[in-house]
Amino acid sequence: MNKKVQITIGDDGIATLKMNDIERKNIFSDEFIADLMEGIDEIYACKPKVMILQGLSEVFSCGADKKQLLGLAKGQMHVKDLLISEKLVNAPFPIISAMEGHAIGGGLMLAACSDIVIAARESWYGVTFMTLGFTPGMGATTLLQDLFGSFLANEMMFTGKRYKGRHLNEMSTHINYILPKEEVVKKAYDIALQISQNNLESIHLLKYTLSARKKKLLIEARVQEDLMHRLSFSFPETKKRINDFYLGSSDDKN
Repeated sequence: MNKKVQITIGDDGIATLKMNDIERKNIFSDEFIADLMEGIDEIYACKPKVMILQGLSEVFSCGADKKQLLGLAKGQMHVKDLLISEKLVNAPFPIISAMEGHAIGGGLMLAACSDIVIAARESWYGVTFMTLGFTPGMGATTLLQDLFGSFLANEMMFTGKRYKGRHLNEMSTHINYILPKEEVVKKAYDIALQISQNNLESIHLLKYTLSARKKKLLIEARVQEDLMHRLSFSFPETKKRINDFYLGSSDDKN
């Protein structure tokens, strides 16, 4: 596998997918998305009992690449991020997101597509689509409520506001655990180990049942979010906002 994504699969049925694009901080470039999808497919084929989704210590993932966003604004590209959401939501095994580092935009949506979520008190979390001029994607309009509750999710989407984990810990979110950063991955493995002690077929059967609602919500989101994207990416202000406010690593200034 490419070093942007590292995979380990233990004899205990625990699979780990680590997003490891150190240079670009796990931003959704075309190459990164391809590696991520390939990695998930490889884990699918191994039929694990549970998967841990992990990022870098400082950054879990920060979503879309600037070049991609400008291409969308110019009508030259199509949104690919929803493919990742579909792949995660349709996984036959439970997924634990261990968010040691910051998770912004599409990066946070990876967690919203998971089954169990662990965040760090020190890291920042938010969805900043609207601050860049375009409407939320990756199923945010239907899935984010499950993670944060309806009203906080709405505020996050409308304002683009980011929250530190310690702030979220004081709110009524649905995140399983918000811990000191150094405890996040250990907690994920502790939960994965408990899951792995159960029957494989029963785990997959339960996941199929529990994920049915999320699959339906993602289908609903696709229809609305695709339409909103076609409109919002066509607004003249969107391209300007992407250029002015995007903090990713692309050098595209056009």
